[in-house]
Amino acid sequence: MKNSTIIVIMIVSSIQFIGCSTIFNTTTQEVELNSNPPNAKIYVDGKIFGTTPQVINIKRGVDHSVKFELDGFETYETQITRQMSNWFWINALNGFIPGMSVDLLTGGMYSLFPDEMNAELSPAKIETKTKKK
Repeated sequence: MKNSTIIVIMIVSSIQFIGCSTIFNTTTQEVELNSNPPNAKIYVDGKIFGTTPQVINIKRGVDHSVKFELDGFETYETQITRQMSNWFWINALNGFIPGMSVDLLTGGMYSLFPDEMNAELSPAKIETKTKKK
């Protein structure tokens, strides 16, 4: 009887941690995007997300390209990259496979970096025409 109680407790504990990263991390993440000067158009993976300042919610499972555009300023391009989340390693408590599989399939095993971005926009260079003599 005592052994069966211990087994039941272990099974219940394991089930609680299945997909741990997906539960605690979720499959999306908020990223704060700012620019100096403000009101730059934000493009993430080619899709417009409004203007700065803004907090956006994007999928954790992939890297993202980010572009800031503002009239009179150079375009600023950068990346948001995924990195392994610390929550993912908690799945070691349940024998790895069930929780890690769920986290892998949902993208919950990742965190996005940076989670806050401040783009310093440079004034656009003015092209001048030279006259030939």
